[in-house]
Amino acid sequence: MRRKADSWYYARPSDDLVARRSPPYFDYGDLVTVSGTLRRPEPFGGFDYPAYLAAQGIAGIMSADSAEIAGESGGWRKWPYSLRGRLSESIEDTIPYPQSALGQALLLGLRGDLPPEMVQDFRGTGTPHLLAISGLHVGVLVVMFLAASAWLFGRRGFYFLAVPLIAVWAYALVSGMPPSVVRAAMMGSGYLVAVGIGRPGSILPALALSAGLMTVISPEIVQRVSFQLSFAAMAGDALTQPFIPRWSPESTAPSRSWWAPLALPMVRAPLMMLIISWSAMLATWPLLAFNFREVALPGIIVTVLALPAMPFIMAGTLAAAAVGLVSTTLGQFIGWMVWAPTSYLIELVKIAPKWTLQTDWAGNWLVAVWYLALGASLLLLKPGRLGWLWSRVKDQAGELTRRPMEPAKTLPIITGAVFMTAAAIALWWQVGTGGDGDLHVYFLDVGQGDSALIVTPEGRQVLVDGGPAPDSAIRALSEAMPEGDRSLDLVVVTHLDADHSRGLIDVLDQYEVGAIVAGTESSTASMYAQWQAGVERNKVDVVSVHQGYALDLGSRVVAEVLNPRSGISGGGSANNDALVLRMTYGSVSFLLTADIEAQTESLLALMGAGIESTVLKVAYHGSKASSTAGFIDAVGPAVALISVGGDNSFGHPNDEVIGRLMRQIGGENIYRTDRHGDVEFVPDGVELWVETQR
Repeated sequence: MRRKADSWYYARPSDDLVARRSPPYFDYGDLVTVSGTLRRPEPFGGFDYPAYLAAQGIAGIMSADSAEIAGESGGWRKWPYSLRGRLSESIEDTIPYPQSALGQALLLGLRGDLPPEMVQDFRGTGTPHLLAISGLHVGVLVVMFLAASAWLFGRRGFYFLAVPLIAVWAYALVSGMPPSVVRAAMMGSGYLVAVGIGRPGSILPALALSAGLMTVISPEIVQRVSFQLSFAAMAGDALTQPFIPRWSPESTAPSRSWWAPLALPMVRAPLMMLIISWSAMLATWPLLAFNFREVALPGIIVTVLALPAMPFIMAGTLAAAAVGLVSTTLGQFIGWMVWAPTSYLIELVKIAPKWTLQTDWAGNWLVAVWYLALGASLLLLKPGRLGWLWSRVKDQAGELTRRPMEPAKTLPIITGAVFMTAAAIALWWQVGTGGDGDLHVYFLDVGQGDSALIVTPEGRQVLVDGGPAPDSAIRALSEAMPEGDRSLDLVVVTHLDADHSRGLIDVLDQYEVGAIVAGTESSTASMYAQWQAGVERNKVDVVSVHQGYALDLGSRVVAEVLNPRSGISGGGSANNDALVLRMTYGSVSFLLTADIEAQTESLLALMGAGIESTVLKVAYHGSKASSTAGFIDAVGPAVALISVGGDNSFGHPNDEVIGRLMRQIGGENIYRTDRHGDVEFVPDGVELWVETQR
């Protein structure tokens, strides 16, 4: 199964469904027929899974091997999910990975494509709330459309407020209507209505109204931790609102320094973000401690540092996605601009310390005592009730901010726009300037499967196979290729077994592919129907090759096709009919053997010196069905590479195969993707350098 648009879909649809629809094949509103055994969910790892599902109205679960469509429905509710899917695909097409995955999470609430290590970085720094669509995201949207509406229609009249109001609820529908978005949409609507009637006021009444309406519509929602955290955070911000010094545009005292109008907003903005983050943390801390048994300590500081990038990421991702629906090329240019702030956020949570406080001791008493103490503190801090010190500080802070601000109103926007444009130009230059003069051969860690990227000295890029998962090649390519590069000169598919070709389908959808090189494509292969649909959908030319063909990749890099042999079958085995390449660069050579078995190895061994190679990509993940002693002797490798998944159920690589390789080249010259991660070979035509990911 694979995750797409926040739902689970089977990755093995029927052939007729593949012919009629594009991935992910199943749509919202489909009526499906499944067979299996319904069972009660069980708690695991201290997590009350049954209660979690019950809060969503789910009483049982089922595992099914297949699903058939019995009918279609969904009505008007189908279009938001359809639009969400199209926007998600547009983000993938216009923004490089993993920045695209973060953009999908922040804009659409789709977190299925986020790398696990990135999710862990956000959790470890106490900033997972940035990934959950909430008031921050809706607030950015309101400001964007309010500004656009004011520019188009002026600050009066029906359209000034109607446009952002419609945009807010359209966004809520497209994002899947999670509680945090519904709450924010209600509050945003209340704010817009209040502005319309000239009575903007406190946040608390709007917050209370939205909470009341949501619990009336869905009473069980109060049991969800996400609902509790969302409202607690917003309540914390609302209760501290009276204590936040307001910016006064009017000048009550002349500025004494020319730089004051520029310096004041740079001081006040971080201060405001710090106060807001601190108040939200105080309001949610006991809930986090009680429900998750740990609290990340750097959350406040990291949030303050992250918030300036959020508007640029949200606005840029929305623009790239919307424009990408019309023109992928224009959308990609905007996507390059989004790359800078998105990369900043990714690097921020990566390098920030991961300090956590374990709270296994937290119980119901903590929640009760904390909120009672917090409420009492707010009452005491109210001006006139032991709050004279706070009032004094607030008055002084307010006096500091009453300075002319007109010259600096647009400074953050202009600075951000200049920075994003410069980053886009630098990224375009990096992508467009070609190779670095060296040949790079990457064997990518895609789990139990095969995938290799060849980058020639001129910068041509050739992908050989794509691994076993829909996004396996996408994730690996994001590390190996330049940021923002979405083009491949050639895609080579050795055979259509899922562990080699499933990941290529997403590559065809998300990358600009010049052509496809393939050997024998059997219509009985497990991925044949989906592969053909992907090729036709993306209109990529396919060149069929066999022994005797040669691919001239430029810069003296030549890949000779050794298998399949024209007119000779591999005895009914798709593995033995797989495409085998021998690539040479000067005196250094690579033998890419796909999943061939002993039968084809013996035929290739008859070629003698024609298969001798410096680097051997061990066939069939090191299976005992391949890598015979005679074949290894005929190849005479100096280095061997095994593409294999850790702790796989097939027992790959086989101990006997490892023994043969060790006798030939020694254990220090055997590289494995499950142990070394991505393995990069850099030859200069005579010598060979090797670099591993770990």
